[in-house]
Amino acid sequence: MYFIFLKKGFLIKFKKILLFFFLALLASLIWWNIFLFDTFPKRYYLKEEYKSSSGVGIVVLTGGKGRIEKGIELLQNGYGEKLFISSVLSKTDIKTKLDKNSNGNYLFECCISFDNTAKNTNENVFEVERWLEKNKEVNKLILVSSYYHLPRAFIVVKNRLPEFEIIMVPAINHIDFSSDPTFHIKLIFFEYFKVLYTLIINL
Repeated sequence: MYFIFLKKGFLIKFKKILLFFFLALLASLIWWNIFLFDTFPKRYYLKEEYKSSSGVGIVVLTGGKGRIEKGIELLQNGYGEKLFISSVLSKTDIKTKLDKNSNGNYLFECCISFDNTAKNTNENVFEVERWLEKNKEVNKLILVSSYYHLPRAFIVVKNRLPEFEIIMVPAINHIDFSSDPTFHIKLIFFEYFKVLYTLIINL
């Protein structure tokens, strides 16, 4: 049986199969990059001409740099009326970030809620659902996260809350890939498979 695998015909077929899967993976990764940096932003990102309206809630899914700060910025600029932070940070850590803002304490009292029990994106969305149950006036969400995480977050949130319009906002608008290209390549690569897994379990 072992020698069957050493036959020339088998090895040729095996190489063809490997080549096929390699090319398929390469093509899918190219598609993923086009989708992540072009198709998805054009379709779902916050547009410059966006006009704020009543019933808009800003949701921050923490875990990356600049997410909470971006949420506060959007709230201050009137893009939403309330801000919910689904965080791995403690209340003290969040207040520390807010203290850097001149209106931080006021915003924390009037307009900001948070929960810090979530350990992953699915648990983030469970927290968002609980927040929405207490804030029935919210009918549209502005979702803030890191650029690579937004597509997966959109899939999970839209699956759980299909009745809500969802607008996506990256925590950092301009990413400097040249500063650490390996880091971003790894993020994008592994996020692709997380998205595939998320699509499968949400079918």
